[in-house]
Amino acid sequence: METGKIERFRLEGLRNMEFTLVVPHILTIVERSPHAQQLEKRLNGVKAFLPDLDRIEAQERRWHDARLLDESERSRDGYVSTLIRTEKTFSHVVIPGYEDASEKLTALFNKHGRDIASDRNIAETQRIYNLVEDIERTPGMKDLLNRFALMPAYESMKQANIRFDELWQQRNRELSENERVDSKLIRTNCVKALNVLYDGIDYLAAESEDRETWTQLIRELSRLSSYYRQQMKARKTRQKNKDNTADEPLIRPETAPSTEEN
Repeated sequence: METGKIERFRLEGLRNMEFTLVVPHILTIVERSPHAQQLEKRLNGVKAFLPDLDRIEAQERRWHDARLLDESERSRDGYVSTLIRTEKTFSHVVIPGYEDASEKLTALFNKHGRDIASDRNIAETQRIYNLVEDIERTPGMKDLLNRFALMPAYESMKQANIRFDELWQQRNRELSENERVDSKLIRTNCVKALNVLYDGIDYLAAESEDRETWTQLIRELSRLSSYYRQQMKARKTRQKNKDNTADEPLIRPETAPSTEEN
């Protein structure tokens, strides 16, 4: 019985986080086979990259947090702008019974400025804190915001600013504690080690009389490769159709079909 060879796929096409997920999965498949001991040296060659893959994963999570930071900043800017647009509208329109309230709202932004959303990150954060403190301490100011239906925007701005501040401080701490990882170089060398492992499996399988267990291992690795090729092809098609694939779920090995299903 011919064992065949492992069908392979281009790991270079995976996103960094996906790469850090599939490599340990490949190792698990090989290590649970009855031939793990024969492949020990080649397995160790791949395992040597696991600490580096952990560093890549940590860096990817920091970049994810940076995207959350951007989203948080846009969110608070939107709420600030809502407050300022409303103040500007009522400052130019005389509505009976709202004159005094409108004057107080105008005085509030005369004090704190209407360019808050365009200020630099740290400065904007502090100015919003100052604005919130003024509103919280000034008697009747919240009632005034209620009259203009601005309390939802105000509360959302307050929470978004706190969230931004937390993310900003967390990001700065992590940047100071962690060095930048050369993920491209690590991945290139890791792929070379994986190819050495796969070449070893193909060679030993062809030379072995125990074809059945080698065939099972090759089929499982090939099934994984086929799954990843299909998923990456589908993603590439969506990209060509100009669909937004930036936020779609990661390709995860645990969702790949198992040879046990057949």
